[in-house]
Amino acid sequence: MAEKVHDALARLLAEAGVEVLFGVTGDANLFMVDAFVRARGGRYVAAAYEGGSVLMASGYASVSGRVGVATVTHGPAVTNCVTALADAVKSRLPVVLICGDTRSEDRTNLQNVPQREVILASGAGWEEVHSPGTVAADLARALRRAQAELRPVALNVAIDLMKSDAAEGLRIGPHAPPPREVAPGEGALDDAIGIAAAARRPVVLAGRGAVGARDAILRLADRLEAPVATTLKAKGLFRGAPYDMGVFGTLSGPEAVETILKADCILAFGASLTEYTSAHGAYFDGKRVVQVSDRADTIGSFHHPDAAVIGDPARVAEAMVYWLDEAEIAPSGFTADLEAGGLAGLGPVPKPARDGLDYLWLLHRLNAILPDDRIYVTDAGRHMVKALQILDVPDPLSLVQTASLGSIGLGMGYAVGAAEAAGGRPVVLTTGDGGFMLGGLTEFNTAVRQGTDLIVILMNDGAYGAEHVVLRDRQMDPGVAMFDWPDFAPLADALGGTGVTVRSAADLDALPGVLAARTGPILVDVKLDPDRMPFY
Repeated sequence: MAEKVHDALARLLAEAGVEVLFGVTGDANLFMVDAFVRARGGRYVAAAYEGGSVLMASGYASVSGRVGVATVTHGPAVTNCVTALADAVKSRLPVVLICGDTRSEDRTNLQNVPQREVILASGAGWEEVHSPGTVAADLARALRRAQAELRPVALNVAIDLMKSDAAEGLRIGPHAPPPREVAPGEGALDDAIGIAAAARRPVVLAGRGAVGARDAILRLADRLEAPVATTLKAKGLFRGAPYDMGVFGTLSGPEAVETILKADCILAFGASLTEYTSAHGAYFDGKRVVQVSDRADTIGSFHHPDAAVIGDPARVAEAMVYWLDEAEIAPSGFTADLEAGGLAGLGPVPKPARDGLDYLWLLHRLNAILPDDRIYVTDAGRHMVKALQILDVPDPLSLVQTASLGSIGLGMGYAVGAAEAAGGRPVVLTTGDGGFMLGGLTEFNTAVRQGTDLIVILMNDGAYGAEHVVLRDRQMDPGVAMFDWPDFAPLADALGGTGVTVRSAADLDALPGVLAARTGPILVDVKLDPDRMPFY
């Protein structure tokens, strides 16, 4: 019996090393999903909403570093994915979305939409399965592009083609881009070394693109006697280093800010130098900036550096150490004026409120209560900034922030996908009440069905926070941004999980025991006063 294209796709995905598929089934992808699970032994996570499946693939990609793969059917299933695709584009995550399509001659089909235009409008890439004989090559190209371009790529398969007989002998072939071992150019490297050699108060900064270069960058920092810091996406990379400043930018603590203001040079590795890292330019003002990246498209995308080096961050750092030694350049001596072990502090911990819950105090308590080996995912919203600042992660790949597009409601999907790559580690999601109702409610039940070890901390101030602040600050009635939501703890129980309500410090004291006894997803509904919540 001839192999169908849907069976071939399932087999080729397995041959490519895809272990888990996220999706919502329909007539155009149902048989492919069935074959992936039954014939190929793959894991399938059935999302409740098509956009949720793409978010799950994004969360998986963020934690695993591998391509996340999702699948949906045609028409509204594809249009439902646009926000999730646009977020993955801005987050630079490798995702492949296998989407069905209506028959080309079926122009009156209710679900016939211009899928190519819809996908391209999100910023994602587009590929098609052209014929039964090109299935393997088309899939390999989509997988390769997603990794090389660090963005989602849709692979479109018409339903009549999906059900046709595949060509014989199809094999996946090479589907990964060649390794990026980029050697730095000599002229650019000379400029960078010259700036580093002349600096008296240098700071070494690492971003997500330098996660694999930790040791080499620390050797350079030690050679220069410079403190180290990271962007938000590389949070935790230098944990344990004596002169670790923590996050560099708008989330910096007071000691780190003082150190940044004293600095005369920033040596940045694998960082895109966004306005949040530079504090909208203030932290780079009057400093010479060197930007090192193995991707030319990140150089100068936000801040124009004084020297730019296109090269592998580890190789560049090692080369800089070598030539500094060869030239017998004296270290800067900057760290001699700094307190070892004290640069990353966030200042004194607030005291508990006399009534209700103080948000900053709450975050410090949660940081101690939540599992140490957590993967931390945050939804967007007013609660996000201080949570990202205070809640620790063991390493950069354990932090997943979902605000690249500025949309609330994406965190739950990311969290479910992150859990599939977590290897049994617990996943913590912080979300607002608006974000949970917008995008978290449906996929919380997906986490229940999957048996995910998920702890959802729902920061419930009964409002859309940013809008509440704007109206209140203009002395207007914030009522249009206020919501009388249902009680979330019983709702979590009804969805098959466990719900807990925290209204006071005493309730929070009982939380460690509740978490220790968890057997599946748990939702902690934290009641907060919207008028006492800090803004960005």
